Amino acid sequence: MEVCSVTLWMISLVLEVGLILGAKRGGLLGHFPFFYSYMAYVFAGSAFTFLIYLLEPLYYATAHWFYFLLCLLAQFAVLMEISRHIFQFYPAIRQLGQLITVGIIVAFFLLYILPALLQPRASSVALLDLSMRVSLTQGVIVASLAVAAQYYGVPLGRNVAGLMLGFALFVGVDVVNYAVAERFGRALYANVLRFMSPLAYTVCLLVWTMAMRRFEPVLLTSPKPGEHAEETSEALSYRLERFNTALTKLLRK
Repeated sequence: MEVCSVTLWMISLVLEVGLILGAKRGGLLGHFPFFYSYMAYVFAGSAFTFLIYLLEPLYYATAHWFYFLLCLLAQFAVLMEISRHIFQFYPAIRQLGQLITVGIIVAFFLLYILPALLQPRASSVALLDLSMRVSLTQGVIVASLAVAAQYYGVPLGRNVAGLMLGFALFVGVDVVNYAVAERFGRALYANVLRFMSPLAYTVCLLVWTMAMRRFEPVLLTSPKPGEHAEETSEALSYRLERFNTALTKLLRK
């Protein structure tokens, strides 16, 4: 393994440790359980595969791909965390948002990811295609959440905005990376592109480290729609609050 890969690996481990240890100190663990569960898995998996690389290099490839495939699934925990916090002031809509997020995941899995798993192809091609499809699914979800937050003028706060930005950077680079690798073949990927995903993940961890230094609750101001409220973000928030009230009553029936 090249020096560049090992360096990025060690930097990522240090950043992961910093995020996990800083969770309790910054009062974040109880507010973002899905995110820190994901971080705990990533750190444990990265540390374990790193030890296998040092002590039993013959088993490294098997351990790496097993960890990588599970990591693709674990990344959806970050999306669930983001969807949980975007509509935190509207409990009924928050439940609906989580259901929609799960629905998108299930739909993409059945219609987009599962067909790729069932096709008889070489393992390297199948893994590359699967990774691209999962990353694209994650990109669609995070983009949908960002559009919803922007449309309704929902305040995100430093923590959630940082989670979204870091994850969007990581997934965006992965989608482009896998698409280019599929287009130009394994040779270019082996020489250049395989460093892009670890580098993007390291940048993602840096963004998360800056955003998750401490818990910063979002304060929601009461909407005050004025004479021309239909043109303001306050009016959107007002309609969102009315929708939440109506949905709450519906769910209680």
